[in-house]
Amino acid sequence: MKMKKFIVTTISVAFIMFLMVNNVQAQKKFVSRAQIWAENGEKLDTALKAIEFAETQEKTKDWAKTYYVKGVVYNAISNSEIPEFQKICDYPLVNAFDNYKKAYDMNGSNAYQNAIDLKFISLANDFIELAINTYNEKDYESSFMYFAKSLEVKEMSVFEGAVDTAILFNTAVAAQRIKKYDEAIGYYNSLVELEYGGGDTYSLMADCYKANGDTLKSLNQLKAGFEKYPGNSDLIGGIINYYLSDSDDSEGAFDYLKIAQEKDPGNPQYILAEAQLLNKLEEFDKAKAKYKSAIEMNSELFEAQYNLGVLYFNEAIELRDIANEIVDNAKYEIAKEKADDKFREALPYIESSYNLSKKDEGIKTTLKNLYYLLKMTDKYDALSKEME
Repeated sequence: MKMKKFIVTTISVAFIMFLMVNNVQAQKKFVSRAQIWAENGEKLDTALKAIEFAETQEKTKDWAKTYYVKGVVYNAISNSEIPEFQKICDYPLVNAFDNYKKAYDMNGSNAYQNAIDLKFISLANDFIELAINTYNEKDYESSFMYFAKSLEVKEMSVFEGAVDTAILFNTAVAAQRIKKYDEAIGYYNSLVELEYGGGDTYSLMADCYKANGDTLKSLNQLKAGFEKYPGNSDLIGGIINYYLSDSDDSEGAFDYLKIAQEKDPGNPQYILAEAQLLNKLEEFDKAKAKYKSAIEMNSELFEAQYNLGVLYFNEAIELRDIANEIVDNAKYEIAKEKADDKFREALPYIESSYNLSKKDEGIKTTLKNLYYLLKMTDKYDALSKEME
C-alpha cells in the first residue's frame, strides 16, 4: 500500500509540473504567435489582442519580449496597407515607440536591445516625416506630437546624446502654434542655451511670454536678444511696439527708435513707429510730418495712410464744431470752409487706406461720411451701394 501511495504521489507531482510548464509555454506562445503574425503583416487585430492578453499573464506581463513584440505589432499596423488593420488604432508608431522604450530597460532585454536600437533610428526619421507632413496639412496638434516624439526618440542611448537643433526649433514653433506657450518657452530656452536660431529664437519666445500675458518677461527677452543680435529687425521692432502699446516710457521708445534708424535709416517702418509715438504723445504736427515721410518711402503703408487721414479728419471735426457755434452767417461760412479744407486734406489718405484694405467696414464708413460732408454725391452713392 505504501508503494502504491508513493507511486500515486509521484504521478501527481509530475502531472502538476507538466501543467505548470505547459501553462508557461502557453502564455509565451501568445507572444510568439503575435510576433509571427506581425512580421508577416497578417491577423494584426488578433496579434494585438494576443499581446494585450499576454500583458495580463503572470509569466509574460514582466517579460521584455512581450513589450518588444507589442512594439513590432504596432509597427506592422502602421505599415499595413489593409484598411481594416489601418483602423485598429490611432498613432500606431507612437504606441510602437512607447513599447520599445518600455522593453529596452526591462530584465532580460539584452537579447532585443540591438533590434530596438534599429527601430529607434527608423522611428526618429518616421516621426520627423510625419511631423512635417501634418504641419503642411495644418494639423498642428499632430505635428507637435510627432516633433516632440522625435526628440524623445533622440534621447535614447543609440543616439549618444546628439541634439537635432533644427527639430527642436520646429517643435517649439509647433507648440506655439497650438498655444502651448509654456512648453514652447521650454524648447526656446533650450535653443538659447545651444545658441541656435539667433535673434528669431528670442523674438518667438518673447511672443510666447506676451501671449501668456507677461509683457515684462516678453520685453526682457527682446532686450536680451537685441543685446546679442542687434541687427535683428524683429527684436528691435518688438521693443518699439512694446513702448508704443504697453508702456508710457516715451524716452525709452525714442532711444530704441534712434538705434533702429541708425542701423537701418531707409526703413519706413521705423519712421512710421516714430510718427505713431508722436501721435500718442499728441504732438500732431510732428506726427503728420513723419507719416508723410513714411508714405514717401512706401505709399502702401496702410497705418501711415490711415493714421494721417484720421489726424486731418479729427482736426476737421473740431473746426466744424467751432463753426457750428458761430451765429454770424458770414463768419460761419469762413469757419466752415476751414473745416472743409481739413476734410479735403484727409480725403486722399482715407481713400488710399480704403484701397489698401477694402474689406474694412470702419474705413468704408469714414470715407462715406467724407463724401457726404464734401458733397461728392456720385462717389457717396457708389460707396453706399457697395455697402448694401
